[in-house]
Amino acid sequence: MIGDKVLDVREIDKRLRKMMILNLFDALADGQKLELISDHSLAPLYKLFQKEKQGFFEWTDLENGPNVWRIAILKIESLNLTINDIVRQFPFAIDILENNGISYFKRGSEKLHDVCAHAAAVYEQIRQTQPFLVNPLKTDLWPIHFTADYIVNNHHSYVKKSIPEIENLIDHLVVAHAATHPQLPMIKEQFASFKAELLDHLTDEENIVFPSYKKLEQQSLQNQMMVDGFDDAISWMKEDHILTGSSLKSMRNFCNNYVAPADSSPGFKILFEELKKFEVDMHFHIHLENNVLFAKVMDLLISMGAAKS
Repeated sequence: MIGDKVLDVREIDKRLRKMMILNLFDALADGQKLELISDHSLAPLYKLFQKEKQGFFEWTDLENGPNVWRIAILKIESLNLTINDIVRQFPFAIDILENNGISYFKRGSEKLHDVCAHAAAVYEQIRQTQPFLVNPLKTDLWPIHFTADYIVNNHHSYVKKSIPEIENLIDHLVVAHAATHPQLPMIKEQFASFKAELLDHLTDEENIVFPSYKKLEQQSLQNQMMVDGFDDAISWMKEDHILTGSSLKSMRNFCNNYVAPADSSPGFKILFEELKKFEVDMHFHIHLENNVLFAKVMDLLISMGAAKS
């Protein structure tokens, strides 16, 4: 391909090689190759790319010594990325995915072009909007206990703080404007039902599910095997998440896609903005559980021989 790069690392100071290679790779366009020539095996570099560029490259050995080693690294971006890959590399892409109706929190393991008819345009919008970032949250490095604690301290805490604030906004609008906007009592009823289900779900996670994941992690460190029921628990949690997504979608429909009525008071706009923020946070919350935490638990179970890969 025109624009492919060739770098002879034998001519570069060893202290500068890694940074130069990574910078050259990052500067490649989708589908371009970087060919490297070396006087020693490049296996350590392959491990580095597996760690930092997972899903974004294809490695081909061209020559394997004994005097010269040559490899080609193909850059892969839009061709084979899953939605999880995209969210890891572009964490703020969730707004663009949301705006294009892409349920990243439910379909994270699927490829973008399999869930979106105009995937190339969406991906280009993401690339043009944001700089290329290498997993700022570094979720691939998080142990299970940290992942669970992050979800509780960041997302569960937000939910518990936001719910009473949103309820107060709804109550105020119902009292002041229900006569002219009959959808308000329905919004109140819908949110109350959603709140009850969600808080029960969070309680189960904090008191039962997440502690069991932490215990599993500890058992694995001690070479113990007490892992019955985890597959079923994960399936149950994912089913709850589907119900949560349906409730959020229903709420959005009640709220006219969070577009305030033209003749409404400023309170409508404030309420709808808060509900939209709540929904976006909930989507990312579910993403972290479905696509990060649960995946880590399943990987651990597989490594312990307690689940099928």
